[in-house]
Amino acid sequence: MRNLVCLFILLLFSSCSKNQDENNIFSSNDIYKTVIKSVDITNNSISKKDSIFYVFTRYDTLIIMSSEQEDILKPTQTIKKEGYFRYKKNKIIVTQPYKPKFKILKESNKLIPIKDYEGRYPYYDGKDYQKGLIYKIKDLNHLELIDKGHLTKYFYPIKEYEIPMPPSPKKH
Repeated sequence: MRNLVCLFILLLFSSCSKNQDENNIFSSNDIYKTVIKSVDITNNSISKKDSIFYVFTRYDTLIIMSSEQEDILKPTQTIKKEGYFRYKKNKIIVTQPYKPKFKILKESNKLIPIKDYEGRYPYYDGKDYQKGLIYKIKDLNHLELIDKGHLTKYFYPIKEYEIPMPPSPKKH
């Protein structure tokens, strides 16, 4: 009887640990593991004080970018967000993909919805910058690290994203 109780407790703990690592968001376990590994790498070697992470997908590129505060950096203010999930003490925000070559999100993912930001954006003191890791997606199970660390050289203005100024009112 005692052995059965010990076995039951052991199974209970092992099932709890499996649930923490369960991928219920991304269409591939490798993408999920890459995102989690990138968060750990960023927290350990790039910036220890960042707790907000963004997952961008553009064509066949996966970008995991960190920030000290939410919606403070330029690309994070204007992009639509699918939702977020928590990992350790970090908030990982998954953004809407831009012309993705691969579908990285599951249809019925478990992302927590993000309410639209109302009011002004937080004050930007100029100290935070784009940092993180960039991967090339060969297929959903093979990702190749392109760059890590300082990523500002990849975030420059693109003409197709810029909103044109409204026309001036006509005078009568």
